[in-house]
Amino acid sequence: MADDVAPFNRLNFSPDAALDFQYMRTLASAPYGGASPGEVLHVARQAPPSGGDRDSYINAWAELGQRVAAQAREALAAGRHATARQAFLRAYNYLRAAEFYFPATQAAQRRRFYEESLAQFDAAAQLMTHPAEKISIPYENGVALPGYLFAVADDGKPRPTVIACGGMDGAGEEMYLLGGVPDAIRRGLNVIVFHGPGHRGLQLSHPELAFRPDAEVPLSAVVDYALNRTAVNGDRLALYGLSFGGYLAPRAAAHDRRIKALVANSPQRDLLGLVLGATTGGSYDDPSERVRRASWSTQAMIENYLLWNHGVTSLDAFLTHAANFSLEGMEEQIACPTLSLVAEGETQTALAQAHRFHQALRAPKHFVSLTTADGADHHCGVSNVAHTSALVYDWIAQQLRQA
Repeated sequence: MADDVAPFNRLNFSPDAALDFQYMRTLASAPYGGASPGEVLHVARQAPPSGGDRDSYINAWAELGQRVAAQAREALAAGRHATARQAFLRAYNYLRAAEFYFPATQAAQRRRFYEESLAQFDAAAQLMTHPAEKISIPYENGVALPGYLFAVADDGKPRPTVIACGGMDGAGEEMYLLGGVPDAIRRGLNVIVFHGPGHRGLQLSHPELAFRPDAEVPLSAVVDYALNRTAVNGDRLALYGLSFGGYLAPRAAAHDRRIKALVANSPQRDLLGLVLGATTGGSYDDPSERVRRASWSTQAMIENYLLWNHGVTSLDAFLTHAANFSLEGMEEQIACPTLSLVAEGETQTALAQAHRFHQALRAPKHFVSLTTADGADHHCGVSNVAHTSALVYDWIAQQLRQA
C-alpha cells in the first residue's frame, strides 16, 4: 500500500500509512490471542511519530517478542498451559513483525529471525485445544511445502476442509490468525495452511523457489495432499486466498475442478497494474524515481516482497516479470461457487480489479464490500478479522454443505 493511500479508518500510530497498517496487522490478531493492544501500543511508543528507522522498528518488536516468549516458557514450566499458549502466540506474532522488515539481502540472519518466530508458533500449536499437525506437502524435485493441518477433532471422521493461501508478504502460520482459523474450526471446517513458492517459509530454505505465474502447479500439490488425508472430505474442499492469494487461489480454481468453493479476498486480476496503481498512480514513467522518494517502510516492502520473493533484483526486472501474473480470460474457467470480497480502503486500482474479476465470473457468485462502518476497510478486512472471517466461513460452510 502506498504512502499516500490509506484506509478510511486509521490507528495513526504513524503518519506513514504503510507502517501504520503494519501496526494494525499485528493488532488484528488480538481476537485469537495473537496480540495484546497494550503491548502493541508499547512498541508504537518506542519509535518517533515518523516510525523511526528500520533498525529501531525491528528491535522494538524483537525485544517485545523475546520478552513474551520468556513469559510463555515460564508459564509452560509451571503447568499453566492456557497462559503459555496465548503467550507463545503473541511472541510468534511480535517476532514475525520484527522479521517482516528484516533485510532480505541478509538471508542467513533473516532466516534465523524467521525460525525464532516459527519456534514460538510451534510451541503454541502443541497447546491448542484442537488438533494442530505440522505437515510436509510433497511438491517438486524432492522439495516439500511446509504447513499445518488444523482439524476440528482427532476422530478419523472426514470433514469439509479449507486450504488457506496467504499473499506475497504473508506467512503460512500467520494465516492461522489473519485467516481466522479458529472461526473455521468452530464451524466444523478443517483448515490447511502452507508456504508455497515465493512464501518466505519455503524460499528462505530454497531461494530459487520464487513466485510463479502458474500458481495452479503448487496449489494442485496441496490439493493432492489434502485428498490423501483421512480427515479431509474430498468432495467438500474449499480454497481461500488472502491478499495476493486473491491471484493464486482463483488461478488454481480455474484449473482444478476438485475445488468446490472459492473465496478471493480480494481478487487480483493483474499484478503489474495493481503494483503500478499502488506505487505510481498507474504511471509507467520511471516508477523507480517515486520509489526512491518513498519511506523506508515502502522501500523495505519492495525489497522483501516484490523483488526477493519474485527472484529478481531490480524494479525494472520485477515489472517485466509481473506482467506474467494475470487472470484475464480465466474467470470464465472457474466452475465452483465464488465469493469475492474487497475492502473499501483499498486503492482504486484494487477496487476496480475486484469488480472486474467478479463481473467476469460465470459460476454462481457473491460479492461483499468490507466497509468502514464495520471497521473492516483495511486491506483484506484485517482491521476486523472476526467480521471478515465470519462472512468467509459462514459462506464456505453453506457452499460445502451443498457440494
